[in-house]
Amino acid sequence: MLDEGGVVVRGLAPPGVTVTRDIPFWFDEHTRADALGRWSMAVRLAPGENVLTFRLGSDQATARQITVHYDPQ
Repeated sequence: MLDEGGVVVRGLAPPGVTVTRDIPFWFDEHTRADALGRWSMAVRLAPGENVLTFRLGSDQATARQITVHYDPQ
């Protein structure tokens, strides 16, 4: 559980690949892994449960989810 309005998600991917955050009913967000494969993305959170889905480019088979619970009180 977090008491902040956002998080920075970090990960590893093949160097230079585009990492996509799937956002249902909205525009996806993208970032690119650096030469060492490191990537990060700032994500604003809504109160309650936030299910965040990330994938490599447009490859749905690589999709991974994390759940973050945000309680603003």
